[in-house]
Amino acid sequence: MEPIAVGFMVLVGTAAFIGAVVGAIGGAITWRVGANLALGGLLTAGALLLVLVAEGGGRVTWLSAKLTWGAPSMAFTYLVASVSARWLQARTTLRRTGTALAAFAVALSLGLLNLRLFGLSLRAPLLGALGAGVCLILLRIRDRSGPGEG
Repeated sequence: MEPIAVGFMVLVGTAAFIGAVVGAIGGAITWRVGANLALGGLLTAGALLLVLVAEGGGRVTWLSAKLTWGAPSMAFTYLVASVSARWLQARTTLRRTGTALAAFAVALSLGLLNLRLFGLSLRAPLLGALGAGVCLILLRIRDRSGPGEG
């Protein structure tokens, strides 16, 4: 394989990993402080952008490629942290900080499992995150309109 192709694959993998970590942290923090899910998502996306620019040494040359693979991982782990925090809070006796840490661990674990799909193809984690993200959004909407809310 050409050195440039290997370098691009490393760039893609690093961006996806950074996206997974930032999304898990953002989702746990958003749930812990009780912020709006959409506002927390926007702030987490901004944090991902800043981290990717800082990781590149301030250069924005490959930023669109980094965002292409980093944003789906970020969105996936952000949604997993949000859904798992609500689930853990309802079913355990953990305090809010413990619940946020557990949700972070669950989101990061599932995010890293999603990144294992790179072994199948370069686009597999994107499609996996997209499909799981749609399911998590539907689960979140269903959970909000369920009989327990009111």
